[in-house]
Amino acid sequence: MNIPTINAPNRTRSHGRVASGDERRRVAVPRRSTKGPLDNDIDDPLAGSTSQPAASSTPRRVLSPTPSNTASTSPLSPDGGTSPIPDLPSKDFSYLLEPSAYHALPSTNVPQPFLNSPALPSLADPLPDLLKTGHYRLAAISAARALSTTVSPNDAPAIFELLQIRLACLCLLNEHAMAAQEAKLLGDLSSAFYRHPLTGAHLVPWELRVLSVRLAALGYGEWRKGIMGYYELAREARENVVKADSDAEKKLWRLRLRECGIRVANVLVEMGELEGAGRHLGTLSSAEAGSQESREVLVMEALVWLRVGDLRASRRCIAAAAALPSSENESTSTQDSKVEGTLNALLRIAEGDYNAAVEAWTELHSAHQADAMIAQNLAVCLLYTGKISEARSLLTDLAGTTAPFHALTFNLCTLYELCTERSRDRKMALADRIAAREPSGVGWEMAAADFKL
Repeated sequence: MNIPTINAPNRTRSHGRVASGDERRRVAVPRRSTKGPLDNDIDDPLAGSTSQPAASSTPRRVLSPTPSNTASTSPLSPDGGTSPIPDLPSKDFSYLLEPSAYHALPSTNVPQPFLNSPALPSLADPLPDLLKTGHYRLAAISAARALSTTVSPNDAPAIFELLQIRLACLCLLNEHAMAAQEAKLLGDLSSAFYRHPLTGAHLVPWELRVLSVRLAALGYGEWRKGIMGYYELAREARENVVKADSDAEKKLWRLRLRECGIRVANVLVEMGELEGAGRHLGTLSSAEAGSQESREVLVMEALVWLRVGDLRASRRCIAAAAALPSSENESTSTQDSKVEGTLNALLRIAEGDYNAAVEAWTELHSAHQADAMIAQNLAVCLLYTGKISEARSLLTDLAGTTAPFHALTFNLCTLYELCTERSRDRKMALADRIAAREPSGVGWEMAAADFKL
């Protein structure tokens, strides 16, 4: 098909050859009125401070506060040449301050002695005091109340600190489903909205980002999402190790990188992929060979292989940890020997040799009488060897002298069920004794499931 031609007798060809004597060559082309990228009256970061006075009357472009454009904002003022912009576009986090976003904590799963205890503080107490005394339920309520009433929508540090306290307290109260639901408010933390518009630094604290990865995996029911999230954080940590200027900063990011690796193994354990977790920890221990961090990873790997039932692999990890040079620090050396003895005692239990396990735990208990974990494991082995009265006496004394924890109260209530038909009365009496104790840094409130109620 031919394109029809249009007759334009007065139109001049723009690309034709023109003779040197042609008068058209002498016609001055007027300057266009459009402004280019080098004009002084736009917010050019390289523009000098000696601009014409008339340029100040020309309205400048307004810096956009939207998240998609803040990353390209110039770090220099258009007027001062090198002076920083005093007021950066503030981000609006009002979606995190809605009262309806935070759920009411149920009290049906808490025994009555803890709800009516004289040691229960007031909700008006300062939030740091509630955390210090282990009152995590009241701390979670106080953090949600502060988020919805007193915090400015533009105060990012205060908002994220309170949100981290809220989510962490919910996890400590075993309200993981509620915490996962509330963590969805954050959305995608890898988006540019959560980055500083000039420096690119993340506005959300590292601890909250790590916590939100696990809660996102719980909330969406996809453990692989958690693994991908930790690998993304590990990639960022690795990049920051390279870009760090000081040794202290490099050490911080290396620790965070290691933390991401360990948390990946934790997700694999929660998925039930114990063998995968053991192999993953094996790569971490080989990468940190000969260091104290390698010893800690080998201990974790040994515990995972114990859960799998691979005693040979567990013994190999224990032997590798024992072969590492001891620390010059006396307290660290004592802790390493205690951990090694604990793993050997657990090996006796895994082999089914409870008499040998009782001897191993008794030796450890005589050397570390203040260690509640050793005492309660000794009581469990005494129970398996038929010495119920000794196990009950040991756990009862332990409940009266140390901060309570789930394994202690659960095992003691199990002994109550084996020894008497009025076990519920004994369980409630135990809850009364624990609720009447002075608060400590460990969680003060306990759930009804801890007492098998």
